[in-house]
Amino acid sequence: MITEPLIAIALCIVLYGAFSAQLSKSIISAPMLFMLVGLLVGQAGLGLINIDIENEVLEGFGELTLGFILFADAASTNSRKLALDYRIPRRLLLVSLPLTMLFGTLVAIGLFPNLSWQEAALIAAILAPTDAALGYAVVTSEHVPERIRQGILVESGLNDGLALPAVLFFAALAFSAMQGEAQGLSYWLGFTAKQIIIGGVFGIVAGAALGKAVHYADGKGWISHEFRNLTCIGVAILILLGAELAGGNGFIAAFVGGLVFGSFCKERTGSMTSFVEEEGQLFSLIIFFFFGAVLLPSALEYFTAVCILYALLSLTVIRIVPTVVSLIGLKLSLPSSLFMGWFGPRGLASILFLLIAVEHEEMGRLTEIEAVVYVTVFLSVILHGASAAPLSKLYGNSKAAQADGAVTPAS
Repeated sequence: MITEPLIAIALCIVLYGAFSAQLSKSIISAPMLFMLVGLLVGQAGLGLINIDIENEVLEGFGELTLGFILFADAASTNSRKLALDYRIPRRLLLVSLPLTMLFGTLVAIGLFPNLSWQEAALIAAILAPTDAALGYAVVTSEHVPERIRQGILVESGLNDGLALPAVLFFAALAFSAMQGEAQGLSYWLGFTAKQIIIGGVFGIVAGAALGKAVHYADGKGWISHEFRNLTCIGVAILILLGAELAGGNGFIAAFVGGLVFGSFCKERTGSMTSFVEEEGQLFSLIIFFFFGAVLLPSALEYFTAVCILYALLSLTVIRIVPTVVSLIGLKLSLPSSLFMGWFGPRGLASILFLLIAVEHEEMGRLTEIEAVVYVTVFLSVILHGASAAPLSKLYGNSKAAQADGAVTPAS
């Protein structure tokens, strides 16, 4: 029966919503509440909810949710200031992300000797993308300089799309190694380039065309008040799914398309994209509820001390060291680099990428991989959710934040 989980989700929405102004400044985040309630009433807790959800259903729902969030976040980004200083997100995406995957792979090989190097790399790739929604208090905090907030937000928006080809690549390699098959390196390099290039170009073209059309129609008063927000949802879906039909990466297209769409509709994008963001946030919270109620319990028996150790290392050393290294030369203080390194939460993208890997490849040690990913996401929801508000205020009031908040033209 789907009635019980819907009632539980609705209660969470009402209860958190009633105290959201106070809770948003506390150590209790919305994803944390939904996940813990799901865990309490689900298969590992009271057993009030015992349903079997197909991975394909959650995967499709999760893909749409992530697309909404990426589009809305990008559309509300200050593209002018981003163009002025894009060095932070560029370093995080082009230097920190590959280093995080490499570092994560080496640590996984050392801690899990029974896994192949391909499976170790798959774990690292799944856990490489970040989820800014888990640190919502950071990217919306008035205490944190916009330059730092925007760097974290853009990194989170684009690293999902950049990590997905790596996830598919290492999942296929792991499966091929078990089956004695192998695809040529040139094939996978071409596949990755195709995903990134087509996704980015499609996002630019579709975002510009749809942004111009919506801006013109809204300016003429052709869009009724009731359909202004729904129109923006349609734009997000068209860009996300259109890019995939074209052979590109839908997540990259959604974020890039959102940036372009927002630049064309900057005078009217506020209410429209906030509606899309709210829908994406609702869908995200539903996924975290089912993560606690269904997905997490399925892997509990495979949780080991080594899994927990890797999860903690993934959230700290494996993430922070590459971040600090990648930002060398940008004249940022160490506290600012550490702050950005810490706020790289693992959430919706990691859950979705694992579901994609499960669907596409059958690996003999998949349950252990699931356990590592799920315990990392679980700890990230707790630790990043609890630290987002207090650390944002603490860092924002520091001399480092005041010094590093100044924007200088990118060279």
